Amino acid sequence: MPNTSLTIVCLPRGTPTDQLATTAATCLAATPLTSLGSAGHFIVNTRFRRRSLLQPWKDTAAGGPVRLLNLDVMRATARRTYWYRWHIWNQVVDRTRPAQPYWTFLERHRADPAKYPLAKAQQHYLAQPRIANMLTYNALPNRLTDLPTSHLEAFQTGAHGYAHVGWLCAVPGNSLLCLDGTYLATASDQYATRMAYLAEANRRITALHNRDMLVALCTR
Repeated sequence: MPNTSLTIVCLPRGTPTDQLATTAATCLAATPLTSLGSAGHFIVNTRFRRRSLLQPWKDTAAGGPVRLLNLDVMRATARRTYWYRWHIWNQVVDRTRPAQPYWTFLERHRADPAKYPLAKAQQHYLAQPRIANMLTYNALPNRLTDLPTSHLEAFQTGAHGYAHVGWLCAVPGNSLLCLDGTYLATASDQYATRMAYLAEANRRITALHNRDMLVALCTR
């Protein structure tokens, strides 16, 4: 579904399980987003107490108490996935020069649209050999994984840096509605901005009581 994202909503302990989805959607009304329904995002800790989970299916759920959601496993799995993806990326872009992310070209265009039109900004971005190599690999039908060009800055931090990004991305989704009603989201595609969001989002999630609730929503 185009233009959709994953939003995590924090709810207080005691929220009835049969009201998790509707309560999360109601809370979301205070943000710029619209709920499209719950999403199976979380790995669960146990096969028991499934009545306390939202939409349990095999080893996943769309939400439930923090103590029943295996956030540690989610983060470790994402870290391994990013580590593996980085090594594939490193082979694909071997001997190419570091590339500039798209937002740098876009900012130049916005500073002087007449002298630097958008078409030229896009052309210069795509002409970078490192970006071209990534796009070529992504076009292969038998590729082992996608290499998102939006991850360029994170890829260029190195294997450990990129793996840490995976750990940070595993739980919070694209935006987070905190327990106190604070809405957190990435303001731009810049790496530093993205890291600021992920740092604060993970701090908020870590501070939750183990009986507080997390709900994953597909949003637009």
